[in-house]
Amino acid sequence: MSNDYQIPGRVPNDGVPRQAVSDYWRDRYSNEPYYDNKLFFDDYEPAYQMGHASRADQIARAYEEVERELETRWAAERGQSRLEWEQARLAVRRGWEEALLLDPRLDKGTPRGT
Repeated sequence: MSNDYQIPGRVPNDGVPRQAVSDYWRDRYSNEPYYDNKLFFDDYEPAYQMGHASRADQIARAYEEVERELETRWAAERGQSRLEWEQARLAVRRGWEEALLLDPRLDKGTPRGT
């Protein structure tokens, strides 16, 4: 797992091990409709991690409310990912959506933004 996208000293407090999120997406990313076979999992991984961690941090907000903030964060947190925001936004959104499957504690009847 690439650690390039992590902000030093910042660890998401969503209760789900980062490796579990990576493993989940490593098995699925190439089946996503936005997948580009010229890119690697290491390019997509920071987007999935950002989406998942943001869902945990912004549990009471809909995705549409935070997307602009995520776009700004992507520029600073993407690490070595070759994805520009227009490519990454779909993976970030999927990470956000799938966070509920990886950690059902996040589903507290709040807007899912989908």
